[in-house]
Amino acid sequence: MKYVAFILMFFYAVASNEAVSQPISLRIDWAATVRNIPENAYGVNSPANFIPAYSNDGVFMNNLRRITQKKGLIRLHGWGMIDENSPESWLDNGEWNATKIQKALTPLIQNGYEVMINIPSGVRGEDDYQDPLEFARFCADLVQIVNIDNHLNVKYWEIPNEREADFISPGLTVSQMSNLIRTASQAMKLVDSTILVGGSATAWVNHDYLTPLIQITPEMDFVTCHTYAGDCTNSLPEIYDNAQEAISELGILRQKINELPDSTYRPIFLTEYNLSYQGCPDIQSYKGVVYDAIIMTQSIKSGIDATCYWNVAPYSDMSIIEGDDLVDNAYLYEIMNTHFHGEMVQSNSSDSTKILVYATKNTATHDYSFCLINRTNSDQHIMLHIEGFTPDTLHRYLWDASHDYLSDTKSWTQLNNGNFTLSPYSVTVFVGRDKSLNNGNHIGLNNCLVSPNPTSGLLYLKSDENIKAYQIFTSMGRLIKNGVGAGNVINLSGYPDGLYFIRLYSRSNHSTEVTITKE
Repeated sequence: MKYVAFILMFFYAVASNEAVSQPISLRIDWAATVRNIPENAYGVNSPANFIPAYSNDGVFMNNLRRITQKKGLIRLHGWGMIDENSPESWLDNGEWNATKIQKALTPLIQNGYEVMINIPSGVRGEDDYQDPLEFARFCADLVQIVNIDNHLNVKYWEIPNEREADFISPGLTVSQMSNLIRTASQAMKLVDSTILVGGSATAWVNHDYLTPLIQITPEMDFVTCHTYAGDCTNSLPEIYDNAQEAISELGILRQKINELPDSTYRPIFLTEYNLSYQGCPDIQSYKGVVYDAIIMTQSIKSGIDATCYWNVAPYSDMSIIEGDDLVDNAYLYEIMNTHFHGEMVQSNSSDSTKILVYATKNTATHDYSFCLINRTNSDQHIMLHIEGFTPDTLHRYLWDASHDYLSDTKSWTQLNNGNFTLSPYSVTVFVGRDKSLNNGNHIGLNNCLVSPNPTSGLLYLKSDENIKAYQIFTSMGRLIKNGVGAGNVINLSGYPDGLYFIRLYSRSNHSTEVTITKE
């Protein structure tokens, strides 16, 4: 009997091991478009832009541009806005400081950023939200300064911030909040009828509060709410569970709003989120990248319109800009705003408690991009099933415990052999391009050849057509060099190793693009 028991235990162990080793199936169908992705989908909060010195600081503004690619929504929020003791304050002796506001906002608007201004409470600070008429005057005065006096044409205006009864005491009931937003919106639109006014920036995804609020407040043009995973004492599984629960609540909110008798479509913006509502090291590590990726990608999958990370102020211990530098999380935002626009396509995971997937295609840039999130503390084997387009080579971006931020290339064969593994607590992004844009062999400019590829620096061109100009882009889409009359040589010697896209233009106005690896 002992031998029988041993044999049974052996076979049970083998069977269990086989069950554990089964890869998680991930499916992407490039032909199955689910929705168009709003241009401002992957946004940030930038309280530093209340301060003119930051709005006019070249290093900070360049970092902001890299993170958002001038696409992601810039939300201006901070309690310092209405605290005259704060450097962020836009007040002077109880009135709006028009000169400071103009100096702070103009660089953002002139550089093409889409801005949302949050007015969190009244002129006397956080507790000044009980008088709708006074609050309405306060809000309308700011619209006058920004959009009428300075012609800055800020479109999105959000009121107030986390003043609901379920969160603070004495907070506003649904009917009181409706009266506040209705009164303020009417006053603000008397000043500028083109603006959109929304709220109420609830402290969490409170659809039981927001749904009736929207139902009785037709003046609300959009809906906003927040989510934070805790205070840094929670375990990572709890944090990631919290993120997925928030996503589920957002999906419910979207469905409830869509089912209201009023057929008007109202965007939903998650205007604040972070791994913690107070600073801690995890925020700026791969652990924070996993949380941010879950929120960003799965929120869009749930049907909402944009997210705004809290925050990018260099002086904040929760920021993804640290001094003059970007922390690792920031590169995720740069990549999302570079590669994950266009159309969201159908994607799913056989086990979303372990692996989450998000996929987009962009017919303008020919990007086919997908993000894989391993939210577990163990290696996860995956099997990809992709329909509609199969890239030959993909650029990979990876964040995990071993690689704060890694960028390299993978072939489709390497990725699709059934043994590809996602490391614990990791985010992996793959970007492929249409097969017609190949890797530096014969390309579309009448038998043009670019070689060698890979290259150590010099690229030699042969073509039946004269090449009149070229542009060189990084793997994240930044233009780093252009030239006229390329001749027969392009020199990449002064640039770091990595992947580059080179766009060539002929004198007959044909153009083509080639992917080059510099080693």
